[in-house]
Amino acid sequence: MTAIHDHAREFAYCAYCPKVCRFACPVSESTKTETTSTWGKMTAAHLAVTGQRPIDESASKAVHACTGCMRCTEFCKHHNVPAEALFAARAETIAKGVQPAGAASTLATFAQSGNPFGRQLAPLVAAWKADAPVRYPFFPGCTVLVKRSELVDQTLAVASAFGAPLGVSRAAGRCCGYPLYAAGAFELFEAHARSFAESIAPYPELVVQDPSCAFTLKAIYPRFSVDLSARIRTLYEVLDENLPHAPVRPPLEEAVAYHDACHLGRGLQQFDEPRRLLRRAVASVREAASSGAEGGCAGGGGLLPRTMQETAVDVARRQAAELQRDGETIVTACPTSRRMFERAGRKAEDLLAVLKRWLDSSPAP
Repeated sequence: MTAIHDHAREFAYCAYCPKVCRFACPVSESTKTETTSTWGKMTAAHLAVTGQRPIDESASKAVHACTGCMRCTEFCKHHNVPAEALFAARAETIAKGVQPAGAASTLATFAQSGNPFGRQLAPLVAAWKADAPVRYPFFPGCTVLVKRSELVDQTLAVASAFGAPLGVSRAAGRCCGYPLYAAGAFELFEAHARSFAESIAPYPELVVQDPSCAFTLKAIYPRFSVDLSARIRTLYEVLDENLPHAPVRPPLEEAVAYHDACHLGRGLQQFDEPRRLLRRAVASVREAASSGAEGGCAGGGGLLPRTMQETAVDVARRQAAELQRDGETIVTACPTSRRMFERAGRKAEDLLAVLKRWLDSSPAP
């Protein structure tokens, strides 16, 4: 388990840096303030670690002004990871009682229901029962279950058509714990992660839809020495692997703009898989000026929509403006990103929804 002092080196590197990654932070680009730049946020934590300034409400706002998108890391010569360090600094805001209200309410809701939405997920999971043998146990993620339940049916249909039938796992009734991690509640996160790991022990593998969940299980759990017996795979790598078995259909005569999900792309290095799927389904895919590892953020991570709501929406609006040069629909593999684009008043669609529409189109003559 990491704490703020474990990241003293990272804080110092950013604090003494001449702000060369200033342009890379979607939050500071929106707010236009130095305090929310990577330099400003990390300097606030550096001053706290070195005893020069305590973590007060002002510093708390600074260390929470991060989506965890990791874009700054792509431009850092030292490969610093401010997101990980800043989330550790958030633990100090809990200890000092200066955590932003949105983050505190998220923890309170999680304590009550075991997820950030205040819903019981098990009854939602029970709505899907496989009526035939399945190849993979499926974990949609609580955002999909609560906010995009229709996406589960679309995903099951697409996977079946690709020869990789899925069945919603009972483990899907539990959150992976990412909100606890993003809030800096590391002790709660570790305990939750160990309990979650036990719940999926019966499965040899688990196919995960939400990129944030997949990143949490594959990348964050190991940082807390939580071992998973189940092999974690993303939905997109499984579908891409089975793309040769997909039905023959001509692509939809549509032009769309593709948004790289931060945790799927930068987090798990899965850039090509979703693109191959999308390019099979539509005739034209537009790339943003900054894409792939340097792609923009939609503002949905790091609890930003709960701690800096207007800024989070503006981040999505800015990313949409870069993508939709001719008004195309934005397609993303991240359900949270789609929500953010829609909150920003932009037309967006889930990748799996596009694939389902493609499969429903007339077969090739």
